[in-house]
Amino acid sequence: MRFRFLLVVAATLVFAQPYAGLGVFENQTDVGNPDLKGSAAYDAATKEYKLSGSGVNMWAKSDQFHFLWKKLSGNVRLTATLHFVGTSPTAHRKAGLMLRKTLDAGSPYVDAVVHGVGLTELQDRETPDDITRGFAFPVEGPQRIALEKRGNVYSMWYGNPGEPLKEGGWIQVNLGNDLYAGLFICSHDPKLMESAVFSDVTIEPLPATPRPAGKKGGRKK
Repeated sequence: MRFRFLLVVAATLVFAQPYAGLGVFENQTDVGNPDLKGSAAYDAATKEYKLSGSGVNMWAKSDQFHFLWKKLSGNVRLTATLHFVGTSPTAHRKAGLMLRKTLDAGSPYVDAVVHGVGLTELQDRETPDDITRGFAFPVEGPQRIALEKRGNVYSMWYGNPGEPLKEGGWIQVNLGNDLYAGLFICSHDPKLMESAVFSDVTIEPLPATPRPAGKKGGRKK
C-alpha cells in the first residue's frame, strides 16, 4: 500500500484569457486519439457547454475522451451542473470535471465523474501510464458536482442545483501545480458518440491554505 502525504503549495492561481467561442476555456482536445472525433461548443446566451465525444474508456493505464480545458496554476474549485443527452445502451458513459497533468493518454489526473448509470466517483492516476483507481460515493447521478484542489488534496462535492453541495470524500495525489482543468465526456464505446451538457460552470481560485479542519476523510493510497 502506497501512501500519499499532504503538501500545501503556496501558489497563486493563474488564468489565461478565454478563447472566442469556448467560454472560460482555452481549447479542446481528443485525448488518446479516439476513432470518432469529439467537439465542444459554448452557447453564450444560455451559458451552457455541450460536449460530444467517443473513446474506449477512462480507466486502466490509458484514456480516450474529449476534453475542454484551460491551463492554470494553484488551488482551485471547479463546479458544474451536468446531464447526459439522450438515452444510451452504454451504462458507463462518463462525464465530469478533471484536473490533468498533461494531454497524453496515460497522464496523471484526478477527476470527479458521473457515469450513465449514476455511479459517482473520484478517480485518479498517480504516475504516468499507471493504473487508475476509483473512490465511489453512495449517491446516484447527482446533478451538480465540484472538484476541489488544495495543495495535494483533491475532494469531490455533489448535490442538486440551488442547494449547498456535500463533500463526498478526498484523496491525496501529487500532480504538481500546473495543470489542465476542464470538462470531459467519454462514450465508453469507441463506435458511439455521446454528449453531455454542462451549465453554471465556475472556476474559482482558492487560498493557498490547508483543507478546512473537520472535513470527512477519504481514500489515501
